Amino acid sequence: MNDFKSILPSNENLIERTIEELGARIFNFEELDYITLDPMKCDASLLPHLAFDLDVSILGLDEDEARVYLVNAREIKRLTGSVWAVNKAAFSVFGENIKVQPWNKVGTVPGTFKIEVDVTPQKSVTDENLNKTIRLIDTAKPESRHLSGITINMKNNGAYKTNAVTTSSEVGYVFPKTIEDIETSINHKSAISVYMIEKIVIKP
Repeated sequence: MNDFKSILPSNENLIERTIEELGARIFNFEELDYITLDPMKCDASLLPHLAFDLDVSILGLDEDEARVYLVNAREIKRLTGSVWAVNKAAFSVFGENIKVQPWNKVGTVPGTFKIEVDVTPQKSVTDENLNKTIRLIDTAKPESRHLSGITINMKNNGAYKTNAVTTSSEVGYVFPKTIEDIETSINHKSAISVYMIEKIVIKP
């Protein structure tokens, strides 16, 4: 390739330059400016390569879950064994709707922890999603910690009205509610009758 222009530093060895030239035959270097390695912005086809580079597994995760997990993967691996790492691993599947509670906060057996998951319309609490979460947590938790249980919280939001009456008298009277607006109509009918009597006397 006579017109090939290297983008490597001048101190790179021959092996690196050979690899670069071979890669140039496959890729158009002018298009490399459009390739990003940000897990939240890159093409989905690059996600397995990013996972390989970070030495993590995204097997079984959907695209959105894989992106979120890869964003935090480096810090999760660096802080493996901490509560933060376990929570971030669980966050990849359920987001803010999941919380990992260590034994000293929930009063369970020492060395264990529990998972609390809120049911929302955005994310279903299924066996598949729970198994994915547990697998990710296993890669971030200390070897000495064990899952003791899963709590699923269901919240129903609604409005309702209640009324209450209290009385302290010996005898209590309950009156019906006063009706403020009453509409009435009366149809008046009147009649007049006139009787006229003439008295006629007939004598013999």
